[in-house]
Amino acid sequence: MDIRAYFRYNVHELAFVIMFILLFFQSILSDRICYVFSYTDELFAVIGLMTLSSPYVRKYVFMHNTYVKRIFKLLLVILIIGCLSTIRYKIQSDLMVNLYDCFALMKMFVICFLGLSLLYRCSLNKVLEIIFFLVCMYILLGGIFGILNLFGDIGMSEEYRFGIRNFRFINSNSGDYASILIIALSIVHLQSGMTGKKYIFLKLLTLFCLILTLRGKAIGMVLTYTVLIWLLKYYKGISLKSLAILAMIGFGGAYWQIKFYFVDNITARGLFLLYGLITANNFFPFGAGFSTYGSNMAKVNYSPLYTEYGFSSYYGMSAEQPQFLNDNFWPMIIAQFGWISFILYAFILVLFFKIVNIEFSLKQLKIAGFILFFLLIYSSIGGPIFVHYIGCASILVFSLGIALSQKYK
Repeated sequence: MDIRAYFRYNVHELAFVIMFILLFFQSILSDRICYVFSYTDELFAVIGLMTLSSPYVRKYVFMHNTYVKRIFKLLLVILIIGCLSTIRYKIQSDLMVNLYDCFALMKMFVICFLGLSLLYRCSLNKVLEIIFFLVCMYILLGGIFGILNLFGDIGMSEEYRFGIRNFRFINSNSGDYASILIIALSIVHLQSGMTGKKYIFLKLLTLFCLILTLRGKAIGMVLTYTVLIWLLKYYKGISLKSLAILAMIGFGGAYWQIKFYFVDNITARGLFLLYGLITANNFFPFGAGFSTYGSNMAKVNYSPLYTEYGFSSYYGMSAEQPQFLNDNFWPMIIAQFGWISFILYAFILVLFFKIVNIEFSLKQLKIAGFILFFLLIYSSIGGPIFVHYIGCASILVFSLGIALSQKYK
């Protein structure tokens, strides 16, 4: 074997690796280098839409991924419902604003499609090797600085929780750092599945860094991960009942944070949930339409519903201080697209679950898939991960898991 050929990459392999780097490190690149990097997920989504428009590529990808094809069909129904309710109620009449809101909902899925279309023309081991190397460096450096952060303020924390200084490394905040670490953990498991090596130190170091963030999502994921490893040691997959139990364990780990945001205090997330349900009932069954509630476009173009609900009287929810106006996901789905779309989106998550449980054949790949699945579930409770760059980074790695599983099934 010519070892030099292993280090030469074709255009598809380079494209996938570049996509991964720009999405995985997006917040770091945009904060530390240039703000233009914050638009890389939109750029890849546009390329993904162009790829999706090709009948040949679409037929090839969907032929190999029936579950992915079903996901796109459900997404299409949700988008049609959004168009109908937008036309009917005319709460937000700006066409370009509504188109961008529609695009944001599609973004994560078309990036998954783009990833799959590239990976079928790649040497998967070569792609995974370089991604794994980058992730290793990220985890190891995070571990070193995380330990230093325990003994003194090195400018990598935001606040104290439980009397301990939290840790965000070089990311913009500890929540994003926790999500990126979870993606990194899934990549370690993908590499473990391909090489047969356990990488126990890397996995434990990643869990240690997750705990240092002191985020409810991170603590919940550590608990879920521990039980998941135990379950898949004895079973080939997990049932929907086990899935529910795992989710409850994860939510239990984040109970104190959920209680703070949704029970004990009047917060933006709590208000969004309450008025999201009210909006869904007022505009039953198809919702209020695009750019009307919870989305970034409803924030940028201050929704008339926010004025009606008196959101401007709450900190961070006015047109002048809108920083909390898109810090949600499920209230947005329920309010903008109605109860029917909420059920359809839940079915999309069930299909993601089936992909991991049925299509991911190797145990380590299955663990990686479930890690990403639970990241999406947990992060959607308190944030807009399905329309966020972290969701795009997650789904790109998920597409790599799909391709590896099909290769070794």
